[in-house]
Amino acid sequence: MAIFNKDDLLRGGMDRAVELMTVSANTALTFGKKKLVMVAFGPEEFDDLGGFCEGVAGVSPLAERDGMSFIDLAKEDARGLLIGAGRKSAYNYDCGACGFATCAELNKADLVEGLVANGPCCHFAVYDVHMAAMAASAAAWRMGLHCRVFQTMGTAAMACEIITDVDFCVGVGVSYQQTDPYFDRHKFWTEEEWLKRFERDFPSFVRRFIGAVE
Repeated sequence: MAIFNKDDLLRGGMDRAVELMTVSANTALTFGKKKLVMVAFGPEEFDDLGGFCEGVAGVSPLAERDGMSFIDLAKEDARGLLIGAGRKSAYNYDCGACGFATCAELNKADLVEGLVANGPCCHFAVYDVHMAAMAASAAAWRMGLHCRVFQTMGTAAMACEIITDVDFCVGVGVSYQQTDPYFDRHKFWTEEEWLKRFERDFPSFVRRFIGAVE
């Protein structure tokens, strides 16, 4: 038989792991007709995401922090799975959660483009995306991979057109490194810098609200 070294096995294992995460996401519970779009990507795209986040750092300190994290992930041969959907309703529940009385009214409403997502948006479509992301991350955890779900990753991926034909998106990052890279992101700033940034940008929240304290 052919001989494979450790690095080859790890890279091949990551690619297969993302495939299995996609299978798990696809079998997750949904509220109705499946409208999910899923795309996997690797280190080169992580660099692209980091570049986008650097560009919007003046708008969002979270984007700046995650951008630096994405550049590190590119060096660590990480992978990402993107899960997104369109904003319109395919369910006809007429629940009113989107702010319109009927799904038909929502679907006729003008598109509002935003930095994080486009709207107005069907809440059940959002639920479907997040349940799929949770299923994918659970599959990654069962395979022993480090994992984290990112809203920032999905936002950046839409802007970089790594995923298209969606109005909102979340990303699931996975890593096979010995140290978990997803919960050590406060290394990018000193304690003094953290306090300064969050006092300025999030005066009404404590740091734990957005994961600055892990």
